[in-house]
Amino acid sequence: MGSIIGYKKKVLYDQLGKYKLTILKHRLFVIGLIIKLVAPFFFIGDLLKNKFIPFVNYFSSTGFSNPYEHFFNLEKFDFFPYPALMLYIQSTYSFFFQDSIVLQSFLFRVPLLLADITVLVVLSRFLKKADNKLLLLYWCSPVLFYINYLHGQFDVLPIMFLFVSFFFLFKKKFIMASVLLGLGLATKTNLLIALPFFFIYLWKFNNPNRKIQSVSIAFFLVFGAFFLLNINYLFDEEFITLVFKNKEQIKLLDFKIGFGKLFFYVVPAIYVLLLAKVIRYKQLSKDLFMMFIGFAFCSLLLFIPPKPGWYFWIIPFLIYFYIKESKLSIFPLLALQIFYLIYFAIIPDSDFANLYILSKDNTSLYTVLEYYDLNADMLINIVFTGLQVLLFINIFWIYRIGITKNVKAKIKNAPCLIGIGGDSGVGKSTLTASIQNLFAKDNMTILRGDDMHKWERGHAMWETHTHLSPKANNLHEEINQLKALKEGKKILRRHYDHNTGTFTKPLTIYPNKVILFEGLHPFYILAKRELFDIKIFVSPTEDLRLHWKINRDMKKRGYSKEEVISQLEFRREDSVKYIQSQSQHADIKISYYPVNNNFEVGNGEEVDIGLMISCDTSIDLNFFCEKFNSINAIQVKHFYDTDSQRLEVEGKITLSEVEKTAYVIVDNAEDFIEDPIWEDNYKGFLQTFLLYYIKKKISN
Repeated sequence: MGSIIGYKKKVLYDQLGKYKLTILKHRLFVIGLIIKLVAPFFFIGDLLKNKFIPFVNYFSSTGFSNPYEHFFNLEKFDFFPYPALMLYIQSTYSFFFQDSIVLQSFLFRVPLLLADITVLVVLSRFLKKADNKLLLLYWCSPVLFYINYLHGQFDVLPIMFLFVSFFFLFKKKFIMASVLLGLGLATKTNLLIALPFFFIYLWKFNNPNRKIQSVSIAFFLVFGAFFLLNINYLFDEEFITLVFKNKEQIKLLDFKIGFGKLFFYVVPAIYVLLLAKVIRYKQLSKDLFMMFIGFAFCSLLLFIPPKPGWYFWIIPFLIYFYIKESKLSIFPLLALQIFYLIYFAIIPDSDFANLYILSKDNTSLYTVLEYYDLNADMLINIVFTGLQVLLFINIFWIYRIGITKNVKAKIKNAPCLIGIGGDSGVGKSTLTASIQNLFAKDNMTILRGDDMHKWERGHAMWETHTHLSPKANNLHEEINQLKALKEGKKILRRHYDHNTGTFTKPLTIYPNKVILFEGLHPFYILAKRELFDIKIFVSPTEDLRLHWKINRDMKKRGYSKEEVISQLEFRREDSVKYIQSQSQHADIKISYYPVNNNFEVGNGEEVDIGLMISCDTSIDLNFFCEKFNSINAIQVKHFYDTDSQRLEVEGKITLSEVEKTAYVIVDNAEDFIEDPIWEDNYKGFLQTFLLYYIKKKISN
């Protein structure tokens, strides 16, 4: 029970204990919720009223007789194109008030409303800090409102399962994601379009030893869930005809090019080409994954006459895209919805004029146009042309901006190699831990330079060589390993155990979104330092470094103070020559200094320190400094030097202030980090600075 409560708390609350789902408390959500609760009492589409409800009512009122067989025999092949789980969900409510179309209209929308809210919540977790835009674009979408609460199609339910599956997929809960995708497939078979992308994502995410196993398990769970839920009907001809061979889905094959007696099917060809493009990439980020699936759904819809419910398969993905690319105008999305409403208002079988639940008038706007001698067919074709052109524009922007731009983005879709250099005891490991908290352990591969020492502790060669000498380390071998990891290949690497002073057997190291190298010589060799995307050098003032080094080695490694000082003297020449000289190659230099010099070196006490950061002048730090200086307890001074700029930081900052400031300073921070572990004071300040620097330097 405790673990369940703990997981629930983690899902609903962030690191600071703040409720994550604040979107459900927004005034616009509440207003929309009231409208969506009231609308079903007054409006119902012909499809829901005369096909879906009779189909489900037959199932529940006859003691669960096979409705697919019954309506097949009546030659009503388009009454319910959904698999069995959709039937089970809707039949939960069909027992009640079968004599009242008003109450049935409401009860059949209850699952749709719950699914609608769920999709909103999942999008709010994907698109943090965008609640206002999300409520306006998704919750208040006129097209989605029409599909759900006026026309009454059920497509929001499979979309809900799809998005919740993605949520668990990105959380690396692959079993749950697979089962949910199988449930979605059991509500509508259109989800088959997303299935290959799901398996490709799993394949690319898992390390080589588990790829086949993970994808096989996912395949079994997806189709196992679908099979179990449909087993009562799966092998019946009637079920196969109504669900798999319905006339709307078969239209995917209508767009074809003839070669004598042979045909080239355009839509499947485009889909296969799209999958081939996805397979090419070494990594597949959340954004790229979402963009490709949205692109696939939109592209298929471009080549077939649209049906109302089908737009529920593309609009959530378009909304995701436009919120991510906030600098793009949303006009193509809004115009697409306007043309959608016009098109489905004037087609011959439109239900716009008959949506009122008690209406008995079969008049349509098409009939009105014909009555006034207007060329209704020409108008329909003009509007349809506009609708498809706008759809093409949206598809073009998804590909041009959403896919092409994101493919090049490091961390998201290409490994980012970060190097942290500096002498022994300067705080490299502390900085590495902060970066790991920022990007998450599962997204990082960490290499330690000490693994490349040539000899174990106690070897005679250490009497004439220091650990800082290039001759005491296999530096060139490390170049090949870093190259392999950046290319997405695994490596074998031994680990140096500081507790025993010995090397382990070679371990398999896998590449990741962020590859971080921490050591003494990351930038010493030209060929090696050119591999790094970000180079960081840590160098506190010498008296502070000596204080930290003595305290660490006495506490963790069992040395006496005299032994540490003697070792440092032995290494001093090599430190200046081989280690400190690397600072000139760093992109970012981090230094700590004592605020008060009156302290005894190596006495084990904490020293009040300040932080200094320098980097090149290509990064605008004015807004960054302004936001941190708005916090009273911390002071950030900004200086320009000859060819660099410098920050001097003193004071304290709470974890809450770090998180709040980071998301203000770094636009779309969630592109790189998800549920980070923020830290307070200088660690949190450095987390924010590095995230800001990476975003500006290598993400665009």
